[in-house]
Amino acid sequence: MRYFIGVVCVLALALMGCSGTTGTGGSGGDGAVGGDGGTGGGGTGGDGGTGGVAGSGGTGGDGGTGGAPRCERDEDCDDKNECTTDVCEPSIGLCEHTSVRAGDSCASGRGECHGGVCNFVPVSVTYGEPELVFDWTTDRCEDLHLPDQPARFVRAADGELVLFDANAPTYYVSHGVDFDSLAPDCDTPALVSADLQTPESYENWEWIWAVYRERTSWHALIHNEFHDAVAPTCRVGDPSPANPCWYNSITYAVSTNDARDFVKPMAHVVAPPPRVWTPPDAQAGYYYVEGYLAPTNIVRGPEGYYYALIHAIPRWYADDYVAGSCSMRTLLLGDPSSWRAWNGTSFGLPLTSPYVAGSDVPACEFLNTPVGEMMHAVASLTYNAYLDRYMAVGEWAQSLDAQTLICGFYFSLSTDLIHWSDNQLIARAHTGCEDTGEPGTPPMLEPVRVQYPSIIDHEDSTTNFERPGRTPYLYYTRHNGGLDRDLVRVPLTFALEE
Repeated sequence: MRYFIGVVCVLALALMGCSGTTGTGGSGGDGAVGGDGGTGGGGTGGDGGTGGVAGSGGTGGDGGTGGAPRCERDEDCDDKNECTTDVCEPSIGLCEHTSVRAGDSCASGRGECHGGVCNFVPVSVTYGEPELVFDWTTDRCEDLHLPDQPARFVRAADGELVLFDANAPTYYVSHGVDFDSLAPDCDTPALVSADLQTPESYENWEWIWAVYRERTSWHALIHNEFHDAVAPTCRVGDPSPANPCWYNSITYAVSTNDARDFVKPMAHVVAPPPRVWTPPDAQAGYYYVEGYLAPTNIVRGPEGYYYALIHAIPRWYADDYVAGSCSMRTLLLGDPSSWRAWNGTSFGLPLTSPYVAGSDVPACEFLNTPVGEMMHAVASLTYNAYLDRYMAVGEWAQSLDAQTLICGFYFSLSTDLIHWSDNQLIARAHTGCEDTGEPGTPPMLEPVRVQYPSIIDHEDSTTNFERPGRTPYLYYTRHNGGLDRDLVRVPLTFALEE
């Protein structure tokens, strides 16, 4: 696919507080109440909080070890978190920490407070030498077998790794006992596109774009493209014209044989475009695109929902371009109709086909996506265990000043999958935008065009590689000219800055 477009859950981040844990009180008679962890006459006080009851005739202790520090002023309660209000409660001498209003600015304007946490933390990124994962010249099953999406890995029950990073209409997957022994299964493609010529079928050219394994079921979100081959305004050139008309949807397929093949149920539509397909009145220009496409990895939230980000294009007609990222979730991966999208206030928007409704249907609400020029969809979504935040990775560009634009792979952080921090650079790269920065500062990742970044941590023990840590790999596609594309990875190191 050659597109060139750029929960609500609360993190289990413990807020730093001053209140200690109440200890186990000492045993005793009718004496006075002990001090903060003091020793009573008839027993030993707790390790913190309220002390034990003194024994008969005992005296309250003067304070033992542990417990909450006493405060006298608000300044004594500063938890170094700008997303909380810190107050000393004089009547009890303890600190109280209250989350500031959601959306308040933090990190010098680079992030927002949500749930008492700033979604931005400053991170430095270093990367190592490129490593070749898939070489088109030697590893392809056929000429159109090439890396044409962000790389996804899933671990089978027996520990085998399965790589999804291929192309339509004949989609092959790779298997290996580890990350260095991957080989494509050229005998049996995992999915062959239906290639129906009707937009309302939502079975056209199909990519296995995101996969999540639950026990023996491998649930897949399919990136589906309908290209109008009949409308004269969608044909450019002669005798084999390019087709600028794309009608995109997200559908579902499942495998029960360790990703050897995927099948679609009769009701397989997840996210159909909000409008019925209508060809342009005049000759289409470079692109005439609409719909939902390119789902990210599926990530399971702490409350049991499964989340994914999708790219939404209400319209892209020549220079009339409107696009953004949306979030959707479900409790049942095996039910394509159960996904609900963010509508601006809740995950309450059903994704209904306009062909079923008989008219246009409401579109999802764009998320508060990263500041900067978004060139493409979010390519990779994970929960970074080192940074304690969700991480979205994509091909973006950022202006340093009025004259300087830095293109490359960037990441943004979030605490709720709705509100996202400013971008931070992973690697400067030729991503298709016009980079105007100084040569070599920072250096380019590759001297040629690169695309489709994804974060994969080889040490991630989760089945679906959804929780990378401090030292993951960055996988991406390298363009060598024509159909020749390689899958490449570089090791990354994230480091929190002071």
